[in-house]
Amino acid sequence: MKKRSIIILFLLIVIAGCQRSTWRELNSFEGGFSILMPGKPSKQTLKMNSAIGLIDFHLLTLEQEDVVYMVGYSDYPDTLVQRSTQDSLLDIACYGAIVNLKGNLVSRRVISIEEYPGREMKIEQADGETVYLTRLFLVRKRLYQITVLTLIRKEISEDDIKFLESFKLLK
Repeated sequence: MKKRSIIILFLLIVIAGCQRSTWRELNSFEGGFSILMPGKPSKQTLKMNSAIGLIDFHLLTLEQEDVVYMVGYSDYPDTLVQRSTQDSLLDIACYGAIVNLKGNLVSRRVISIEEYPGREMKIEQADGETVYLTRLFLVRKRLYQITVLTLIRKEISEDDIKFLESFKLLK
């Protein structure tokens, strides 16, 4: 009887530890988007040096045991948007992501959200430890980045895809 109680207690502990986080919709009215996240992210605004100069990058980050979920945005100057094509701006952003991560491009494909163009890239860091699955969208002059960062040896999970695919623009 005592052995059975210990087994039941062990199973309850294991089951409690395996429960998934509660996913909640996060609405960023200032950012103009919503996304599902399995917890409350931290918020920060970073001054980023880019090919076009210093820009404000607004970032929401949620770190879990073996994955980091990030969604961020920055605004390009009006003059740059007026004299560039959407494709060239996205290509510059893709190149910048690869350089900043000191990574190797594994895959890249053209995507979109509503009528706005985007790119999806898988980047492995040169250290061989981490992989970034990133989606970039250019909406008028705003560049959105939705990123899952995980270990290379870990497969991209259903939750990782759920996060990426839950990104929506607010009207």
